[in-house]
Amino acid sequence: MAGRTREYSRTIIPALTAITLAAALPVAAQAQTRLTVAGGLNVASVTTDAEGLSPESVTRLALGASAEVAMTDRFGLHVGAAYSQKGFSISAFGAEATSKIDYLELTALAGMPFPVAERVSVHLLAGPALAFKLSCKASASFMGESLNEDCGEDGPKGMDLGLTGGARFEIGVSEKMAVAVGALYNLGLLNMDDSDSGDSIKSRVMTLQAGIVYSIG
Repeated sequence: MAGRTREYSRTIIPALTAITLAAALPVAAQAQTRLTVAGGLNVASVTTDAEGLSPESVTRLALGASAEVAMTDRFGLHVGAAYSQKGFSISAFGAEATSKIDYLELTALAGMPFPVAERVSVHLLAGPALAFKLSCKASASFMGESLNEDCGEDGPKGMDLGLTGGARFEIGVSEKMAVAVGALYNLGLLNMDDSDSGDSIKSRVMTLQAGIVYSIG
């Protein structure tokens, strides 16, 4: 199972990344394109209907890039790919368990810019996010003893689908370049649980990020 997962990561996932980032190129020849490189933190958790479980949030890393194609003066398409770490923590009866799930996340977000001042704007973003699991690790501690291991077959499903929405604040530093800070909320739609328990576990992630925006053309 682990060997197939690594092979999947080395072949299919890089291809999907390239296809996603190239999706805007046919339009880019006729419209201005802006490239964004950003990094930040995920405040990640899950919701569940399993009795006795109260998941808590964990802080993880998020790094990504996107290409924005301006379709009109008031609408743009943001196509991106990100390395996104998610997971959750559970504490009960003196024991604590934490999961760390790494994803390649592909997004296609509609964006609406709103000028605030000269070279200052706010962009509202919304759209789907498709995530492919790269790895999963679980750790637990109880009475001074600790355990760290791969999730294995008991881990979450290999793919997740969510709806993402948020806003980005941009300040232009030149005609071609701007700095940006923003927040995105990802609402997971699929049940992550890959077991036969019948419980529902869905991802919830708030991403806080900052980056550089560069205009091409």
